[in-house]
Amino acid sequence: MKKITFLTGHNWKSNRLGGFHKFAEEAVNQGIDVVFFSFPRPYYSYFQHQELYNKKTIKQLQKGIVYNYEKATLKNVTFSTFKLPNFFNKFLSDSAMNAFERFSIKSFKKFALENFSNTDVFVFESCDGMIFLKKLKKLFPNAKFVYRPSDPLMFDGCLIRYYKNEKYMILNADLNIIVNQEGLNLYKRKIPDFEKTVKYTLLSNGVDIESYQKKYPIPELLQRPNTFLYVGAWEVEWNLLFESAKTLPDFNFIIVCPNYPEESIVQNIKNYSNLFYVPGIKPQEVPAWITNCSVVIVPYVTDFYKNRPLGITAKYYQAMAAGKPIVAYCDTPKLKDEGIPVTYTYKDFIEECRKSIEIKSKAYNFDLKDRQWSNITRKFMELLNSLE
Repeated sequence: MKKITFLTGHNWKSNRLGGFHKFAEEAVNQGIDVVFFSFPRPYYSYFQHQELYNKKTIKQLQKGIVYNYEKATLKNVTFSTFKLPNFFNKFLSDSAMNAFERFSIKSFKKFALENFSNTDVFVFESCDGMIFLKKLKKLFPNAKFVYRPSDPLMFDGCLIRYYKNEKYMILNADLNIIVNQEGLNLYKRKIPDFEKTVKYTLLSNGVDIESYQKKYPIPELLQRPNTFLYVGAWEVEWNLLFESAKTLPDFNFIIVCPNYPEESIVQNIKNYSNLFYVPGIKPQEVPAWITNCSVVIVPYVTDFYKNRPLGITAKYYQAMAAGKPIVAYCDTPKLKDEGIPVTYTYKDFIEECRKSIEIKSKAYNFDLKDRQWSNITRKFMELLNSLE
């Protein structure tokens, strides 16, 4: 295997501590060239001012950014299209929405041949890049196609378009690498004759255990007493946090999340001296934040877990590796089996927060060694090599 192309929603520069960044890193360390295809980057995102969506960054990726490593190179590229916001799906058919998302001023065939030629394996994340599967199969008939969804798109209540796109991806992949039993159960329920028609295996997410067992300088915001920290991309239950901050005035609640809340929520946060919102931190800073807080909290939106089969995610791995007490709200009941209190009412969450502050460190029975990223990436590469 000489070249892998990853289709992902992320940029290489974001340097995430997991997922496709870890797999791509392992590939270049083995001397395999990598293309990191960041998609979607619609034309309308030229006018946005987010980390991934802004004109300057997108223009750079359109030209391609090359990173040279000791044994191989990694190229990060994107392909801008006329993708429309999901709102337009109310008026346009699913096929029309997909067509707009594929349509560009430039030729996709030319772009693909320029960047993806000689690719041995295409690896798709659970992102919109899967809409190019059919075209890529035609352009590169000798390549293998792998789907590795960390967050299934066909969750209950999803757009029908996402269900159709993901189903096509799963049925036409040479291998599906599913990260947990919850995701597998969802696919079996949603796709008829799954066991007979789908090629799949299970391989969990990972964690860098050593990173969460070191000592770091304490971030300024965490120098307060009794710090309750959430670091994650999923939206949180803000009303729960308002109630918690009000009920527990001696506790400091700190939310680190790139999903910027509504302006009304931002204004309400200002009414609390013990509630803080941080739009995001660099991935390499996450261990310093996790290891220096008093308690890790995961306050998802109410009933979030019912249609999002995420299982026990990497954020729990991180907190467990750091030996931190954890309090969860509206997440999988399986957390209880690992000694993590998971609550489903505001009252219970607040009470568990009150109890957890007395716990200075906590040991968990959960086996993290099998989830060490070095083991996961090794197994991942073995799976790709087995396709040849």
